[in-house]
Amino acid sequence: MQIKINGKEVKAKEGETILEVARRNKIYIPTLCYHPDLKPEGRCRVCLVEVNKKLVTSCNTKVENKMEIFTNTKRVLEARRLNLELLLSNVSYIRKDFEVAKLAKELGIRKIRFKKYVDISKGRAPIEKDNHKCILCGRCVQVCQNIQKINNIDFVNRGIFTEANTPFNIPLKYSPCTFCGQCALYCPENALRERAFNEKLVKYVENMDLVRDNKFFIVQTAPSIRASLGEIFGMEPGTLVTGKMVSALRKIGFDKVFDTDFGADLTIIEEANEFVERIKKNKNLPLITSCCPSWIKFAEDTYPFLLKNISTCKSPQQMFGAIAKTYYAKKIGVKPENLIVVSVMPCISKKFEAEKLEMKSAGCPDVDVVLTTRELGRIIEKKKIKFAKLKDDEFDLPFGLSSGGGAIFGVTGGVTESALRVAYELLTGEKLKNVDFRQVRGFEGIRDANIKIKNKNLRVAIVHGLGNIREMIESGRWKKYHFIEMMACPGGCIGGGGQPRPTTKEIRKKRMDALYRQDKNKEIRVASHNPAIKKIYKEFLGKPLGEKSKKLLHTKYKKRRPKYF
Repeated sequence: MQIKINGKEVKAKEGETILEVARRNKIYIPTLCYHPDLKPEGRCRVCLVEVNKKLVTSCNTKVENKMEIFTNTKRVLEARRLNLELLLSNVSYIRKDFEVAKLAKELGIRKIRFKKYVDISKGRAPIEKDNHKCILCGRCVQVCQNIQKINNIDFVNRGIFTEANTPFNIPLKYSPCTFCGQCALYCPENALRERAFNEKLVKYVENMDLVRDNKFFIVQTAPSIRASLGEIFGMEPGTLVTGKMVSALRKIGFDKVFDTDFGADLTIIEEANEFVERIKKNKNLPLITSCCPSWIKFAEDTYPFLLKNISTCKSPQQMFGAIAKTYYAKKIGVKPENLIVVSVMPCISKKFEAEKLEMKSAGCPDVDVVLTTRELGRIIEKKKIKFAKLKDDEFDLPFGLSSGGGAIFGVTGGVTESALRVAYELLTGEKLKNVDFRQVRGFEGIRDANIKIKNKNLRVAIVHGLGNIREMIESGRWKKYHFIEMMACPGGCIGGGGQPRPTTKEIRKKRMDALYRQDKNKEIRVASHNPAIKKIYKEFLGKPLGEKSKKLLHTKYKKRRPKYF
């Protein structure tokens, strides 16, 4: 069909919205509540356009044949300015790099004429909410209800008292929240954000050159960080910035820069052995992966009958911390409490995981500080480090050596593929000729595959996104598999709640491709072939699933009851 936008004739397809047609034809219309992953609801009303002398929201108005649209009339611009002012009336502070600030500048808003006061929600949870910054766009509500299907955030109260909050205003830490952080990832104004728990140690991280107190600082970086950190500094999504990331961390002041990919290799050795043991005993199948803390909390809160099926392996972050505070601390002659382990993670719920009481292998927390990708980006900016101009540097040994299997932990299906590479060799006693298990790759929310290993036919499933996990469990489909990978965030860790904004499906795919490229280019691609892993078992751990391994690298789960009544 033919339509006109600002007097220019353009072609449109039936069912398209005005915004979709305009964007395809490179005609600019500002948006705020709109996000390509979410259903357009026209809440913020800054995408207004004029059609037949009426103002309509372009994000959810379908085009009609011979429709004539104007995107920049005086009436349209004034309405956009007024709507944005009303949205900002609830905001106490706007950072210049957020979507809202850029739009306010574009529309020429210098002063807000309307003001109201709403209390800040409090509570020591990994996520905090500042109602002074909330503009009621509804993105957090949509992602929590429609994608993650936790239904923990909704609009409450009426009129000028409306706010996005938990049912009955329950603090997040006592609610069914899994701390996946998708609400914070989609928030355009940072009203929902990650909370820095130990402020003292965060200040240490920011000022290590000034305040040492006999501390020895080491840092580990999750697999997906290297495929996303560059976006904060204007690089194309999916740009691998591993070397620059290491250089930046050295400039910040860390004594050693290590790779969580090493922890991923360690995790998969333990998990693959656990899987093979359960296969042989035909007990507690399917084995369900355990490296995602949001999924673990979801299971403990909602599906405790599955706890016996979940792998007892700690996550790569926690395995690394346990080894660092025991094996490595002794090796370098530092007391465990003086060895500060900092993690850079794509995930907000890693903060929750690190604070668990059971994560203390040497009498002190295995991981002291967890920073999200966004938090690291802010520290780099604060230190005035010119990230894009940094020279590439290498991780420190021994925990900087890792396999391609560790690299793909950050993508949906990556844990499964890495586990299969090791399990194949354990079950057959043969070295893999082709390490790629492409049948488990993809982006569908629920997918499965049959893997033939000698005379065994293994049924595996991969699920990402809490809404898809709920569907898998409540449909009963989970019972027919031998192995299930569960990841709370869409796309896995590449779409984690602590990743750079914006994060869309297209951006997640680019990050995914980057990690598969890294895997392909690795000299070592199977975790069990990593010489650093072999050495740590020989010198310290003994054997997979052995006494010391179980003590340091495994954990237990318990039924949790959210304290909201």
